[in-house]
Amino acid sequence: MSLPQKVPNLRIVDRQHPPSRFLSTTKSQTKGGVQRFGDRWRRRWRLFSGTVLFSFLVMGGYVLWYPEIYEAHFRLLMEPVSEPQTPPTPPLREGIMGTFPADHLPTPSPTAFPQTDVGSQIVVLESDKVLAPIAQKLQQQYPHLSTRVLAEHLEIRPVVSSATDQLPTQTKVLEVTYRDRQPEMVTAVLKAVAEAFVDYSQRDRQEQLNRTLKQLDSHINQHLTELEELQRQFQAGQTQGTSLQPSEQLRFLTEQYRQIHSLRQAARLKAVEAYGRFQGFQEQLKMTPAEALAAANLSTSPAYQQQLARIQELDQEIAKNLAIFREGTPILQALEEQRRVLLEQLQAIARQVIGQQYPVDNPTALAFQGTVSQTLITNYITAWIEYENQRRYDAELAAPQAAIAQQLQQLSSQLPAIERLQHQIQRAKLSLEMLHQARQAVQLQLAQNNFAWQVLTDLENPAIQPTFPRLLLLALGAIASLLLGVLAIYLADAAAPTFVSPAQVQESLGLPLLGNIPKATPQINLRLERVVKGNLGLWQVTQVLPTVGEGMKFQESFHHLLANLQAVGLGQSLAIISALPGDGRTTVALHLALAAAGTGQRVLLIDGDLRQPKIHRYLGLTNEQGLADWLIHRRHWHNIAQTQRGLAILTAGELQQQPMRLLSQDTLKPFMAHLKNYFHLVIVDTPPLAHFADGKLWSGLVEQTLVVVNLGAPRQPVALALADYSLGSVSPLGIVVNLA
Repeated sequence: MSLPQKVPNLRIVDRQHPPSRFLSTTKSQTKGGVQRFGDRWRRRWRLFSGTVLFSFLVMGGYVLWYPEIYEAHFRLLMEPVSEPQTPPTPPLREGIMGTFPADHLPTPSPTAFPQTDVGSQIVVLESDKVLAPIAQKLQQQYPHLSTRVLAEHLEIRPVVSSATDQLPTQTKVLEVTYRDRQPEMVTAVLKAVAEAFVDYSQRDRQEQLNRTLKQLDSHINQHLTELEELQRQFQAGQTQGTSLQPSEQLRFLTEQYRQIHSLRQAARLKAVEAYGRFQGFQEQLKMTPAEALAAANLSTSPAYQQQLARIQELDQEIAKNLAIFREGTPILQALEEQRRVLLEQLQAIARQVIGQQYPVDNPTALAFQGTVSQTLITNYITAWIEYENQRRYDAELAAPQAAIAQQLQQLSSQLPAIERLQHQIQRAKLSLEMLHQARQAVQLQLAQNNFAWQVLTDLENPAIQPTFPRLLLLALGAIASLLLGVLAIYLADAAAPTFVSPAQVQESLGLPLLGNIPKATPQINLRLERVVKGNLGLWQVTQVLPTVGEGMKFQESFHHLLANLQAVGLGQSLAIISALPGDGRTTVALHLALAAAGTGQRVLLIDGDLRQPKIHRYLGLTNEQGLADWLIHRRHWHNIAQTQRGLAILTAGELQQQPMRLLSQDTLKPFMAHLKNYFHLVIVDTPPLAHFADGKLWSGLVEQTLVVVNLGAPRQPVALALADYSLGSVSPLGIVVNLA
């Protein structure tokens, strides 16, 4: 179909693109390891098939050519199986603190000497000392069999029990295996090895028992010497002059100390009670103890009492005469003189009774205590005497109690050492007893002369079988060949200098994969016309004729790309960037703009590559004027409003000054802000990042960026360019892969 003549340009776009299928963002993000391997296998299936076939042929040929190896084994019991014996009840041992059981010490078993160390026995059996005589014996029949060959083909390992009710344990059974290419040689070697091992066990066990017997004798003599020294120290540490054990002596002294302490406590209590009564009587009598005792003695003196009675009778006579006569009369003076004489005599009698033993200040005054109750005086004196007696008794008990306390302190300081010696003596006796029992057990084994190991396998008809069946080896070789093929695919992809798959691009750059450009031969017919007069480089797409065949698939991929961009949040302005020239930025920018305009949006496509513009050549347009003129002559910005709904294209124009100066933010930023008032989406085609810095400037003027990567592009330059780009701007929305 031809276009009208008024259209100033007509361009039939016919670009070749590599074949692939479209991968959406969701599909690429959910793609698993199996799908990625499928992609790699489709690319490298020839390498995979060749690697698998070659490796399988090599392994299979080696398995079929190499002679088969046979093996057989026998089992060897290293110790006779004995019935378990019930351990005897541990005896009670006498100690300083009483009796204690001796079960904390190990009880020797008659069959426990000597113990077999399985690991050491295996090392000895694999040594030249044991294997050299076997090899020399077999060399008469098999000359090539040396000690080294025998050691390499012979394997000795302990048998592990497989009990289900407990953890697997190592037994005293050895499994001896021999491998060789000749089955009859395997049988002959096993018989010779079994016979040599049995002979070795008899000699070795007898030597072990003899060495054990010598060691036991040495230990017994050493323990006897230690026991004699301990007994000597124990006898030296006992207290002289007593036959009691230290513990019994300690209990005896402790009991004496407690008794004396109880007696002193009782005496102190009685003294306190007596002193309380004494103070009560003293307050009533107003006497000292000496005066009260003197009063009690005078009350029992007949002479004193008779003289006191006379004075009392004379006092009565004086009282009667005072009632009759006045004082100073001769009769009264005579009676007073007579009373004075009687008082002097009374004082003389009192001094004779109490003056020597109980001196008092006024013994005559005690004569007039007859009115005081004799019982009160008696109780007063009794309380005083009881207090003095208890106090003296407490003082007399203090000295023996202090002596016993000193003995207890000395004995307590010596008791731990004595107890430790006695405990060591008991342990030494128990050790000697066990050593004697062990010696008797070893002597019994020597007398029995039953040391040989037992062969548990019939060596006349051993079970000889191949080590690895060839069918199994072939199966393992097939599995190994498949694994080598997979490894070859991954190594080939890792060693490839260029990108080989969209998934590899996504993994290397760390950005989501938003779409792929499939291979097609599109027939894209556009009708364009100038928007304004003067040819300012602004064109309007007035008609897009539909295409058929592969071109439909090509165009549909950009509709999917647009849908994915909108799903991740497409803004109002988008810059198409790439690392290297020839990645397909212009193709993606043009067809993405056509897809967006097809949804009814007003879209502007700007050729932002002022150094090597491509859109005008791609569409067959003139490039006399364009973006550079619009940035220089800002008065023409109002002509933007004359564009209609659909796609508008702004070419780059002829460069009149330095691009970096023209693309400075002071000039370009207001222009981009002005465009947002008239278009739903502005798409900018930029120069490659690896050669120019224009792409970084455009990234700061648009809201978002989209990275285009050619599938055949070298990996390292692309990664370096995008890594340098990410340092100065925001991360791109994602990646679109051009499968070229």
